[in-house]
Amino acid sequence: MNRKEAQAYLNQLVLIDKGDHGRYYGTLEDLIAEERKPWRGKVRITGVERYPKISSELSQLPKPVFAENDLVEEPGVNIFPCNDNSLSYNHSLADALKERWDQLQETYTNSEHLLTQIQQYMKQLKSEKLLTEDTYIYYQVFEKNGEMFMYDEEKGDKLAIEGCPFEFEIKTNGRWEPAHYDDHGHFITFDEKLIKLKPSDDVRLNKKQFDPYYILKNELEEPALDALESGMQRLGINHEHCMYCHNSLLIQLLSSIEEQEFSGVNFISYANENQQFIVQHHYERTIQDEEDDITFDRFEFTSDSGERLITTYATQVSNE
Repeated sequence: MNRKEAQAYLNQLVLIDKGDHGRYYGTLEDLIAEERKPWRGKVRITGVERYPKISSELSQLPKPVFAENDLVEEPGVNIFPCNDNSLSYNHSLADALKERWDQLQETYTNSEHLLTQIQQYMKQLKSEKLLTEDTYIYYQVFEKNGEMFMYDEEKGDKLAIEGCPFEFEIKTNGRWEPAHYDDHGHFITFDEKLIKLKPSDDVRLNKKQFDPYYILKNELEEPALDALESGMQRLGINHEHCMYCHNSLLIQLLSSIEEQEFSGVNFISYANENQQFIVQHHYERTIQDEEDDITFDRFEFTSDSGERLITTYATQVSNE
């Protein structure tokens, strides 16, 4: 806008457009209008309208160029009128990050490191729930050659129901209820009701069941999970602080159906407001048909300050 228009926006909300470095809300506090020179404005930053550009070539997440309450001097060519913004700086920042998150998920397939950094930043802003708004995957039930399947119309994915390890939700009396699959199109709800679904009926799965960390927690026997949580509690972290989980046990289980013995290491990272932690989860599994499985779990915690801690659970003495 020109300097005459800018006069009308004194002490009003404007936008600063920094191109690939983002767009920012602010209050136009003053004009610098020297003769025969382009006008400039002094703007007090109040929010983030668009987060800086993120690409998969970057190794680090770019940060906003302006922080809350910064007083910046910008050429008039970068300043624009804008609609009212009632969000706080952190709230607007979280919304802008969420928009970039959606773009990365849709556009890039090799951007996990950047998505992880966004997730960590969102946790610091206490806004990570924005990333899990689309919690469920919806399927329609159909039958083919006597076998039951689920079909995702949006993505075209087909999934056999028989032997599926996930917990489903089915709609009964207008509301969703947790249930597990029995057979021949029948599902059993938690209160033991047997419900038969018809072709084209809907079922849904909570996406968290595909999360490697969620799967790992469910795979651990209760004493092993207690050992993990005991170490976490002593270091001041909890499951909500998990940033990344490499679940090699899941990979082995899925790729080696005939194998009865597994061993390896999972890597889990956590971060709270003050520290970051890495956990090496050493495991051994022996699957037995007639007896209880033999398991061994050792959790080695290391903080970025050098603190170390080990917790262990075993059904019998490990080979280590």
